[in-house]
Amino acid sequence: MLTALVDYKYYKDNYGGSSIPESSFNNLTIRASAYVNKYTYNRINNGNINDDIRNGACEIADLLYSQDIKKDKIENNKIVASETVGPHSKTYVNNSGLVDKQILTERELESNCYNICYKYIASTGLMYRGF
Repeated sequence: MLTALVDYKYYKDNYGGSSIPESSFNNLTIRASAYVNKYTYNRINNGNINDDIRNGACEIADLLYSQDIKKDKIENNKIVASETVGPHSKTYVNNSGLVDKQILTERELESNCYNICYKYIASTGLMYRGF
């Protein structure tokens, strides 16, 4: 099982990715690779990795990055509605309704990642549950 299926050079040069900054890429590719490894039952190794697998990991990394950005926007756009000083508590009003609706639930994120894997990797046989 490989922990990082793709590097930043491949992401930029071969996949044509441009949304993820290099400073964030390592963490995202590890997370994306975990999804790919999960859906391929950890069958990917140095001998069978190909561009389809790498492209799937890149697309998942792009999805994860876009979700992280949307979550950051929501956290940064909150307005304090009330604050209690005693045992300290804060209540926020969310000021970013449209962005909030675009954030995927865990179930939706899993489904999207699976669909991306299926699009790129289904024909390789690595997603087959049997032996």
